[in-house]
Amino acid sequence: MYTGPHLIKDNLIFGYDTGYGVADNKTSTRFYPGEPTTNAVPLSTFINTSNWTGAGWSGTIAVSTDYDNTLELTSTNGWRTWRVGTGITSGGTVTVSYEYKMKTLATTNVYMLNLNGDNLGSYVNNLGSISAADTQDLDTWKTFTSSWTANSNSNLAIGLRGADSQGLTDTIYVRNLQVELKGQSSPFTATSRSSTQSLIDLKKTTDINVSNISFDSTGQPSFDGTDDILNTGLFNGRNPATDPFTIEAIVKSDTTSGAHMWLDATNNGTNQRLYCAYASTGTSNPMGIQNSGWSSSGVNDTDFHHYVIVMDGSVARLYNNGEAHSTKNYTSYQIQALNVGGRSGYRWVGTIPVFKIHNQVLSANQVKQNYNAYKNRFDI
Repeated sequence: MYTGPHLIKDNLIFGYDTGYGVADNKTSTRFYPGEPTTNAVPLSTFINTSNWTGAGWSGTIAVSTDYDNTLELTSTNGWRTWRVGTGITSGGTVTVSYEYKMKTLATTNVYMLNLNGDNLGSYVNNLGSISAADTQDLDTWKTFTSSWTANSNSNLAIGLRGADSQGLTDTIYVRNLQVELKGQSSPFTATSRSSTQSLIDLKKTTDINVSNISFDSTGQPSFDGTDDILNTGLFNGRNPATDPFTIEAIVKSDTTSGAHMWLDATNNGTNQRLYCAYASTGTSNPMGIQNSGWSSSGVNDTDFHHYVIVMDGSVARLYNNGEAHSTKNYTSYQIQALNVGGRSGYRWVGTIPVFKIHNQVLSANQVKQNYNAYKNRFDI
């Protein structure tokens, strides 16, 4: 998790951080291992050399003694393919990724193929080759990624095309092979990553379920404006007049049209409001608190914003990028479970990479301190 300098974390009871700026398709963080996925070639299958079939001229496959959970694929006299079955024959786009490094300088190319049978020339999809420069690099681990449309041939092969009949040896290290039925890769998992193992509560007291949100092409969680929502399951029946709290979030809208909420309380009635929204006209006070809805006119954009809602017992205070924005008075009332991403008809369109609930009233100085901790990371 990226926290930045001097981040106030006192009395935090729930929160998440998607690692925006650090986490992506290849990189996970402590609190964001990556989007849910299933590896069609799990580690136990990958590392068992009996699951690989060789074809072509001479070569070997072996478990490396140099690196953990790594294979060494070798061609000793011309082309050699090593294939493994994925079990995927339908369902859409398949994406493969793995880390590799040459053990010996390659004499020609290294290929990645979706094979029909064993022959190097009988491929359904040529998934690309490792660049000549990379085959001459013995020091750096690199990542190969490619995609194809699932077909009746589920074989996946790595092919080494050495110098024919010259008795030269090419050897490549391969590790963290992952085959996924989706359009982009995600950080490696030995087996699978469920919807409750993807995004980890900063307090590790609540299972966060991401089954109802989307993921963009970089692997970051996003909200599509249609049906995406993250239910925290918290605050069902809490009275902010007797039990104050603070909500903090980094939000970014992908549109300036329509009205959409980044925060809403489940099934709130006319006198049970707790939400924060954007609208196409902008909002001078985008909060809905108790019996008071949002008001019109103001700023509406697609930039990152640091928002804080402080419920201090009688006044709801909204801060935008470290500055006091607006207030609304309230009396005793009960709110329902909080949802990140709004509600039907007002679903959020964009990203919410940070969301936190503090079981205390943050002061104006503390709000400013947290804003300063986040502003460079999100270029606010």
